[in-house]
This record gives sequence, structure tokens and C-alpha cells, in this order.
Amino acid sequence: MNTTIKTIMNLEIFQSYEVLSAKNDLEKPFESISILETPDFENYIIEKSLILTTFYPIKGDQDKFEKLMYTLAKKNTAAIVIKLKRYINQIPESIITLSNSLHLPIIALNYDANLSLLFNNILSELQRKDYYDASFTQNYSQFLKEVYETPTTKTLLQIIDKIEDLDILIYNLDNKKTYYSDKDLLSYFNQYNTSSNLFHRVDQVLYYTEDVIYDDQPIYKILFRAKNDRRHILHSYIEIFKLMVIVIYQKKIENTLKQNQFLLNFVSNLASNYSNNQLIEATKRYKWKIQFPITMMLFSIKDKATSKVITNPNLIEYIRQVIINKFHVQSDELRYTWLNDQLLFIINTYETIRLDDTVKNVYTLLENKYPEFMIQITYSSLITEASLIPQTYTQLSEALIHIDNQKLGLNIFSESQVKLLNLLKNLNYNDMAKYINDRLKPIYTYDQKHQSQLIETLFAYIESKFNIKKTAEKLFIHYNSVRYRLEVLDSLGLNINDSKSFFDIYFALYLHISFDVKIS
Repeated sequence: MNTTIKTIMNLEIFQSYEVLSAKNDLEKPFESISILETPDFENYIIEKSLILTTFYPIKGDQDKFEKLMYTLAKKNTAAIVIKLKRYINQIPESIITLSNSLHLPIIALNYDANLSLLFNNILSELQRKDYYDASFTQNYSQFLKEVYETPTTKTLLQIIDKIEDLDILIYNLDNKKTYYSDKDLLSYFNQYNTSSNLFHRVDQVLYYTEDVIYDDQPIYKILFRAKNDRRHILHSYIEIFKLMVIVIYQKKIENTLKQNQFLLNFVSNLASNYSNNQLIEATKRYKWKIQFPITMMLFSIKDKATSKVITNPNLIEYIRQVIINKFHVQSDELRYTWLNDQLLFIINTYETIRLDDTVKNVYTLLENKYPEFMIQITYSSLITEASLIPQTYTQLSEALIHIDNQKLGLNIFSESQVKLLNLLKNLNYNDMAKYINDRLKPIYTYDQKHQSQLIETLFAYIESKFNIKKTAEKLFIHYNSVRYRLEVLDSLGLNINDSKSFFDIYFALYLHISFDVKIS
């Protein structure tokens, strides 16, 4: 239903008035209200408005009066409400005649009428009608219901599609992701996202930007776009959407806490009591599509300068994306959480994947992206049974603490290395270093003097089961180069054919290479 002069009169907003002209034209609709008191009135008249005035710009100027009437009629003005006996005592008959011909009613108020109060009352009625037309009460309840049922940014974009002449962009200040209902908003946002102005007009379009604050911290930046200037409506939508953004954020926190508790149980007590199928069913409530085999990766991430644990959300998101790409999984095929200052990832892992190489690729990308951080990783072999999860996690976690405490030089440790490390962790590292030095010192000295790679060659030769060809392929060198290096080793008195000395040499090589124990 349109707001008309007749509507306002029926509501008795005018206490005392007289319709002077165009009495049959009182049902023309109007959308806004203006007080006209400026000489350059042509610049300030709004389409389909109701005009309140004392005719101060006119006074006794008949030509200006006629010009104003034509201008108002051209702007589809609904009516003129005038407070007489301030600047004009009465309306000239010629203007009354012109008013009738233009179907533009003139309504006279008493001298003691309060234009400001009348303006506020009419404005309130217009706004009440706008809220009614927008079905705010009904929509507000429906919007919140949808967000509570599906608390996602996608839900907000679906809601905004139902609202005429309103678009939204939501920028997550944590993960730097941007969601928008219209791609043109993204261009505007990229250009003006540092602007301190809440409202910004571009041509006839109104933009509004604000940070959403939760617990005294900005969590999202929101941008609205509207093509009309009904700021009371826009403000109401802004408050509704800010509330819904906070609801989504709270739900995410709640779900994260629930999931983290589940993951804590998952790697401690829960998994040991579940079969694989039971565990798969339990994870479905968290939209986690776990499938065996899985791999657990445990990260220690610290600032090199301060040794403080880093929990940067951008870093974590980057790790997640790298793992998704390198393990060739979907986002619902892995989960992560912080446990005891360690970042745990649980990943569906195809048996065809080259696990050791994949983990090394993950580490290399992280090291290149964040050189200011000390990143250490322990990771499991493929886990095929739920019952193995708790003990594997415990081994990885304890080893990661031990690695950090002992300042071992390597940053990636497989499950087999972890098991050996846990076995040896009570040994004196000085004694271990002496053991390695005693057995490898002659080879190390030769390598240092001749810039050769005898230690690397010997280890590859043993790992290749004493096959010269495979050793050459492993080291990317010529077959004859391997033979020559083996002859040098023989000249240094190394006898790997002796079973007793072979074990000592191999074990020393393994410790030296696996745990980066230095030879001096």
C-alpha cells in the first residue's frame, strides 16, 4: 500500500489544516519528505516527495513562485504543505489556479504548527511502511532460522538473493577468503577496502563498509551495496547481517571446539575402542570422510628468533592447502587440530603415494614460504587399523618433543626413525656422537680433504643391497664412479664384508644421516 496525503490525514498526523487546491489529488503516492527553505530549490527537490515549507525562498516573488510550482510538478511532488503567516500570509489566486491545473495540492497549516515535529512524524510513518513492505519481522525470523540450521557464508549469499536491490561482500579477516553476491563488488572492494568512510556514494549507488567485531576483535569486513538511498532500511539490514555473521562465527567456534575434543579422543581413547567402520561412522557427524589407510603428520612450528610457538591462521591454512595438493585429497578427507603446542593433521592416504617424498615436498614448500619459522615434522607410516592410532600418535608426539629438546639437526622424521629415536632417547648424545666418530672419522676426514662423497656413497651402497648399478642410479652418478669410490673405501681399511664391522658401520651411518649427528 502506497503512502499518500490522504493516508497521513487519516492517521491524524496533521492536527489542523486546510486543503487550498487540487482537493481531488490527495491520493498521489510519495516516498520521501523534504523541508524546502533554500533559494536554489531546483537542486534539492527529490522525486515523489512531500514538501514542507514556509515559502521562504519565494516570499513575494510571483515569477519564482510559478517556477517552483512547475519544478515540483515535474518532480512528481505529491503535495506542498505550507506554514502560512511566516513569510507568506496567503497563497495568490493565480497560484491556486496553477496548482489545480498541475494537480499539485497545496495544504495550509496554522501559524503555530511545528514543521520539525510534523517532519519527524511523517518520516516515522514512511519508515514504518518501508519496514512493513520489507516484511522485516517475518524475514528477520526466517533469516536467523536459515543461518542457525546452516551456519555458512553460502547461506548468507542465498539470503541476500531474496532481498531486492541489495548485494553483499564478506571478507574473512582470518583466512583472507572473500565471498560476494555480485562480482562487481569485488572490484569495488579491491579499490576501496582501506577507506575509513562507512558510507560511500558512487553515482546513484550507495556503498557501506564496516568491520564486524566479536570479543573486541574484528573477524570479518562486510560491504553492502544498495541502489536506493533508504538508509534506515539499509541500516536495519546491516545490523541483521552483522548479527548473522557473528552467529556463523560462533557456530564455527563451537564446531571447532567439538571437533577438537573429538580429535583429542580420536588419538587417545576413542580410536582404541572402535573398529574401522565404527570410527568412520563417528566421523560423519563432523562431515569428515575418513577412509583407511590414513597418515598422521605432527608439526612443531616455532619462531626462529624467539622460539615461541606459532599458531598463525594463515600459516595453518597454507599447510592445509599444501597437504591437500600433495596428498591429492579433498578438504573433507583430512582434519587438523592443535594438541599440546603441536599441529596434528590426519589425512586419508592412497597406498600408491610415495609417502616419504610427499612429506619432504610439504616441508620444502613450508620452509621456502616461511623461512623465519623452525618447522619440524614427525609422520606415521600408513595406518590401516583404528586401534593403532593412539599408540602411533603418542610415539610421534613424544619424539617431536624429544627432537626439539635435543636440537637435532634434521626436521623430518618418519615413524621408523621415531621408533628408533624413542628407543635411543635415554642414551647420552655425547656417547652416541663418539660412537659415530670412532667408526666414520677416517671416511669423514677423506671427504673433507678431497671434497668427495664417500659417506653418502657407502650408505646408498648398503641401502641398495650392495648393487653398484642401483647405487649409481640412486646417486645419479656413473657406474665407474661408484666402483672408484668403493676402491677408496677399501684403501681406507673399511671391510664391509665382515659381518661384525658391517653392523657397526651401517648403524653409525644410519644415526649420522638420519639424525644429523655431527662428526668432528
